[in-house]
Amino acid sequence: MKNRLKAFVLIMLLVGTISHLEAQEYKISGTIKGLDKVNGNRYIEDSTAERGFRFDTIPFEKGNFEYVEKITEPKVLRISFRTDKLMKMVGRGYISTKCVLLHYVAFPGADIKVDGEATDFCNAYPAGDPENELMTKLNSKIYPLMNENANLAVKHALDTTLSEVIVRADEKRGEKLAKLEQEAKMEFFSKHVSSIAGLWMLEDMIIRSQIEMEEVAELMEMVDSEKYKDLSYYKALALRVEGFKNTGVGAKAPSISGKNVMDGADFDINSLKGKYVIIDFWGTWCGACLAGVPEMKRFRDEHADRLQIVGLAKDRNLEKVQKCIEKHGMNWPNILVGKGEQDFVAKYNVQGYPTKILLDRNGKILLRMVGEKEEFYHEVEKLIMK
Repeated sequence: MKNRLKAFVLIMLLVGTISHLEAQEYKISGTIKGLDKVNGNRYIEDSTAERGFRFDTIPFEKGNFEYVEKITEPKVLRISFRTDKLMKMVGRGYISTKCVLLHYVAFPGADIKVDGEATDFCNAYPAGDPENELMTKLNSKIYPLMNENANLAVKHALDTTLSEVIVRADEKRGEKLAKLEQEAKMEFFSKHVSSIAGLWMLEDMIIRSQIEMEEVAELMEMVDSEKYKDLSYYKALALRVEGFKNTGVGAKAPSISGKNVMDGADFDINSLKGKYVIIDFWGTWCGACLAGVPEMKRFRDEHADRLQIVGLAKDRNLEKVQKCIEKHGMNWPNILVGKGEQDFVAKYNVQGYPTKILLDRNGKILLRMVGEKEEFYHEVEKLIMK
C-alpha cells in the first residue's frame, strides 16, 4: 500500500509539471509466459533516423524481460513482438490489432511490473501504479474481444471455401464482438475517462472514427482539466473539441501558418484571401490521397483564376514528403502537421484521409468532405461559380 501511494503521489507531481521535466528513466520488467528467445520491439519516434523512427530491441528469455528508457512526460507506449505466435499472419501480411501488443503508461521514475501470458494474443498487463492499473482494467476487458474478432478475420482470409452459412454466422459474431468492445470502452470512460489510459483511448477512437464528437465533448467535461492540462493527449483532445465546435460549415477557418516543405519559405493562409481555397489533408501512406492528386490538380488548373490549394501533410519524415510532392507534381503550398499550435489535424477535427475543406474568399468554411469523391468537385464548382 505504501509503494502504491508513493507511485500515486509521483504521478500527480509528474502530470502537474510535465512542461518542466527533463528526460528521466523509467523501468518496465516482468514475465510474459510463452515467450522465449523472442525479441520485443519498442517503436520510438526519432527525427534523426532515416525513416523518422527506430526500434529498440528487448530480449525475452523464458518470458522474462527488463527494459529501461528515458522519457520526458507521461505517455502510453507499446511493445510489439517478433513471433508468429502473436502476429495475425495472412500470407505475407498480417491483420493489425492492438491485442497482440503490450501497452503501458510510462512516466519518469516509473517502475512498471508486467505479468501474464502470450497465447495467441498478449494476455499480459502492467501494474505498479494507479495509472497502469487503469490501463490493465481497460485492456484486460477488450483484448479478448479484439482477439476473437481478429481470429475470425484470419479464418476468412485463409479459407475461401467456407460456406455462406458459416460466413454469415461469423460476420454476425464479429459485429457482436465489436459492439461489446465499444460498450466496454464507453463503460470505462464513464468511470475513468479522467486518466492517461482514458484520454489515450479516447483520442485513438476519434482517429479511427469510432466515436462521435458530441460524445467526446461530453466526456471531456468529466476530465480533471487541472490535473491533465499539460498532458499531450488532453491538449490534443481539447483542440479537437474546439475544432469540432469551430470548424463546421459556416465557421471562420482556424489560421494555418508554417514553413513550406519544399523551399522552407514562410506560409500564411491569410495570404490567399480573395481566392477560394481547398485545404487538403493527406499523407504519403494514404493511397486514396495520392490517387486523387491528378483530378485535384486538373480542377485547380481549370479554375486557377479563383482557386488555390493548400496541402497539410500528416507525416513524420520531411524528406519522404518532399519526394512524394515532387513525384506527384503537387505544385501548391504544403505544410507539415506538427504538435501544439501546428496540430492542424486536431484544430480542424480531421478524422479520415483525405479530408478536403473548401474556404470562401474570406476564409469561411463552405464545404468539408472525407474521402476521395468525385462529388466533391461538383459541389465545389457550384459554390465557386455562383
